[in-house]
Amino acid sequence: MIQAGNLISEFDKYGFGPYIEVPCSILGPIIANLINKRPEELINPTNEAIAMGIASGSFMATGKIPVVLMQNSGLCNALNSITSLNQIYDIPILMMISWRGEPGAKDAPEHLVVGERMKQLLEVFDIPYVVLSEDRLKEDIVRLAEIVEEQKRPVALIIRHGLFEKEDIVLPDSPHTMYRDEAINIIIDAGIGKSFFVTTNGFISREAFNDLTGKGEEDKNPLFYMLGSMGHALPVGMGLARGINADKKIIVLDGDGGCLMHSGAMASVNDGNCKNLVHIVLDNSVYGSTGGQPTISGKIDFKKIASGCGYKNVFRFNDPEKMKGELPRILDEDGPTFVHVRVNSVSREAGPRISTKYSCKDIKERFMEKLK
Repeated sequence: MIQAGNLISEFDKYGFGPYIEVPCSILGPIIANLINKRPEELINPTNEAIAMGIASGSFMATGKIPVVLMQNSGLCNALNSITSLNQIYDIPILMMISWRGEPGAKDAPEHLVVGERMKQLLEVFDIPYVVLSEDRLKEDIVRLAEIVEEQKRPVALIIRHGLFEKEDIVLPDSPHTMYRDEAINIIIDAGIGKSFFVTTNGFISREAFNDLTGKGEEDKNPLFYMLGSMGHALPVGMGLARGINADKKIIVLDGDGGCLMHSGAMASVNDGNCKNLVHIVLDNSVYGSTGGQPTISGKIDFKKIASGCGYKNVFRFNDPEKMKGELPRILDEDGPTFVHVRVNSVSREAGPRISTKYSCKDIKERFMEKLK
């Protein structure tokens, strides 16, 4: 395995930087090394397309080749920037892309479509790439450095699972005492029997699934678990809110990272068709399922954003007892409603993946049957 610091040292030889990251667990050791040792060189935007824009501006300002780290699903998010900015303006960027869903390797279902076609995707869009190997570390970087210098275009360094030695992030203790699974329990208890739920990808869906399973309620309640599509829980909830009987609430359980990734969706809730929508953001200030990399949620005010976007009701909780007492009343009000919940950055045991019991098609069909 490779030590993350050794890779970064090789990048230093070519003056690569700064590092702009949207995290993935495979890239976790590299991001952890930068957070722990060189945080001033690290930028964490909310999505991959924004990362490409920041990198492009950085190149024009400094002449240095930026490094953008992303999961391969995020490559699809970045393609508009790559094709309509970098490739036509000759703006070079080194992209480090994790290979989730690599053919022959076991992975979660949300990674399989892109994983199986990643090389073809890069080839179709004329993006030179190298699959990094431990025994050719220096040669691989030399090759990409030569391409990016000569051709002035984005290039990709593909990172396989298990290539880097584990490295933990050193972060301060969270000031919030409510745990995310505790908040999910309160929300589900308040909404059972009168709501349809949409849960964002990652630990939130897993914790909601295991909360309902533990109560013996999983088969009775309509809940759409999103295993991928980070940032799209709210748009799915908005579509449901427009299409179902208004006497049922649509409760979207979102995360701070997911909400911020496509926060423009919040600007569309106030169109008169989302009165039964309740958008709840469980904010732990980190990307929990990829290794605890920080989000930027600590620097913004979700309540002000929600108010500015036209949510009718806006609330914030960090105390479980207060939330338990007030949430049933909140769910009875006409919306759209926004609830910001501050939770601890530590993730307790999330339980097994939902995909061990249901396929994505199963999840959709069971949910649609319950909607009837």
